[in-house]
Amino acid sequence: MKRINLYQTLIILLAFVFIGGQSSHAVEDELKLKLQEVLADSPSTALGFVDLQALPETVNKALRKTYQANDDYPYWVTEHGPGQKAGALVSVLEAADEDGLDPGHYRLQRIKELWHSTHLHERALLDVALTLALGNYVTDMREGQAVACLLDPKLFAAARDKKVDISQVVHQALSAPDIVRFLHNQAPQHHGYQSLKKVLARYKDLEKQGGWQAIPSGKVLKPGMSDDRLDLIVKRLSITGDLPESLGPVETYEGPVVEAVKHFQKRYNLEQDGIIGKATLAALNIPVQDHIRRIILNMERWRWLPHTLNGQRLLVNIAGFQLAGIQDEQREISMPVIVGKVYHETPVFSHTMRYIEINPFWNIPQSIAVNEIVPKMRKDPDYLRKKHIRILSGWQNNASEINPSTIDWQTIGKGIKQYRLRQDPGPDNSLGTIKFMFPNRNNVYLHDTPAHSLFKKNKRSFSHGCIRVSNPRELAVYLLKKDGKDWSKEHIDSLIAKGKRMIIPLKNPFPVHILYRTVFVDPADGTVLFFDDIYGRDTLLAKALFTKGQPAQCRYKVH
Repeated sequence: MKRINLYQTLIILLAFVFIGGQSSHAVEDELKLKLQEVLADSPSTALGFVDLQALPETVNKALRKTYQANDDYPYWVTEHGPGQKAGALVSVLEAADEDGLDPGHYRLQRIKELWHSTHLHERALLDVALTLALGNYVTDMREGQAVACLLDPKLFAAARDKKVDISQVVHQALSAPDIVRFLHNQAPQHHGYQSLKKVLARYKDLEKQGGWQAIPSGKVLKPGMSDDRLDLIVKRLSITGDLPESLGPVETYEGPVVEAVKHFQKRYNLEQDGIIGKATLAALNIPVQDHIRRIILNMERWRWLPHTLNGQRLLVNIAGFQLAGIQDEQREISMPVIVGKVYHETPVFSHTMRYIEINPFWNIPQSIAVNEIVPKMRKDPDYLRKKHIRILSGWQNNASEINPSTIDWQTIGKGIKQYRLRQDPGPDNSLGTIKFMFPNRNNVYLHDTPAHSLFKKNKRSFSHGCIRVSNPRELAVYLLKKDGKDWSKEHIDSLIAKGKRMIIPLKNPFPVHILYRTVFVDPADGTVLFFDDIYGRDTLLAKALFTKGQPAQCRYKVH
C-alpha cells in the first residue's frame, strides 16, 4: 500500500512539472506575442520617448532589429516581472542628475507605472521602455544631450565614428558582470569631467543648505575700511571655501578677509586687488542655482569630446583665455592667450598640430583686406610699405607681385579679394615670429604677436579669431621636446634672428583641443574657476538643455 502511494506521488509531481513547464512556456510565448504587437506599432511614441538625434521611425526600426536579435523575446522582464538587472538599470537612471542629466528624459514615471503590472501587454511595454531608457541614457553619456553644431555653427565637436547602436548596447549591458559599473563607465572618465561631477554634488549640497544670502549694494569696499556688510561677506566667502578659517565678528576689512576676496577674484577672473566693487559684488551674489546650471552646461561640453583623453595634448580654454600642455592628467605648461573678439569668435574644435613655422608670412584674410586694409590705404597710400605688406596677383604659388600704386584704392572695395595681401616676416608681422599650425577648415592657429601689452588684461578677446600665445618660445621648446628635439630658447632665437621663414615638421602630430569652458577645475590644486560667457554660448546651450517639451536639437534655431 505504501509503495503504491509513493508511485502515485511521483506521477503527480511529474505531472505538475510537465504542466508547470508547459504553462511557463505558454506565458513566455504569449509575452513574445505581446512584445511583437508593441513593436509593430510605434512604441517610442506610445511610451513618450523622444530621441534627440533621430526620427521616431528610425528609433522604432532600431528597436525591432534589437529584439529580432533576441528572437523577439523580452530582455528585462519574465512572466514573474522585471528582473534584477532591470532594477539596477532603474537605480542608475534615478541618479542621472548626479551627472547633470534629467531623469525625466528616461520616462521613469511611465516605467514605474508599468513596473508592478501583471498584464502581459504592459510587461511588454515595460521591457521596451527599459530598452529605450538604456539607449537614451548611453547616448546622452557618450555623445551629449544636445547636438553641438545645431546649437551654434561655431561649435565643431569631435564627430563620433559611429552612433550608439542600441542592439549592441543592450547586449553589452546585459552581459556585463556589473551593469551598474558598465553604465557609470559610459561617462567621460578623465579629470575634466569627473572633477566637475564632484563640484556639482558639492554645490547641490550647498543648495539644500540654503545657498548664500545676497550682499546688499553699497559703497566700494577697500582694505582698511569698515562696513556693516562685512559679516555677510565673511559668511559668503566661508561657504565656498575662499575663506578657509572661521572668524568671529569682523569690524575692519583687512588681513585674511582681504586675501579671501583676492582668492575669490582669481577664481572668477577678476582684478585681484582685494577691492569689493561692482564686478566683485555681482560675482559674490550669483545664486547657487546659477552655478549649478553652469556646471551642468560644462559637463555637457565634455561629453562632446572623446571620453578618454590620455597622453599628450594642448587644451585652449577660450572663455578662460588660457592654454595648457597636458600629459595624461598632469599640467606641464600653462600660459595666457588672446582669443577672438565677440564679432570674430574663435571656434570650438579639435585637431592635430603638424608643424611649427619660424618667421611666418601672414596671408591676410580677405575680410580683413576689405574691412581694414582698404580703408587704411585710402587714408595713407604708404600704409602697405610701412607695414611690409605685399600685393600678389593671386593665391597660387607662382603669383606675381603687384605695385600698389596701380590699384585705385578709392573704388576697389571688395574687388581687393582678387588679390592676395601678404605681410613679410619681421617684428611688425601680426603673427609675430612663430606660428603653430594644425591646418583646419576654420583657418585658426596659435601664433606669437607684437602686441604683448594686451596680455596684462584679465579679459583678452582682441583677435580676429586666431589664438595669440603669450610665450611662443616656451611653447615651441615644449612641443619640440615632446617631439624628440632638445632645442633651447636660445637656439630658437638664433633661427628667428636669421629672418628667414622656416618650417619645422612634427614627427608625432600633437593633439589640440580648442574648448569653451565657463567652469573649469584646475587639475593642479582642485580650484574651481568660473569665467564669463564671453560669446553667449552658455545661453544657447541652456535653451537646449533646460527648455522642457522639445528635443535638444530643436530648441535653438540656427539663423
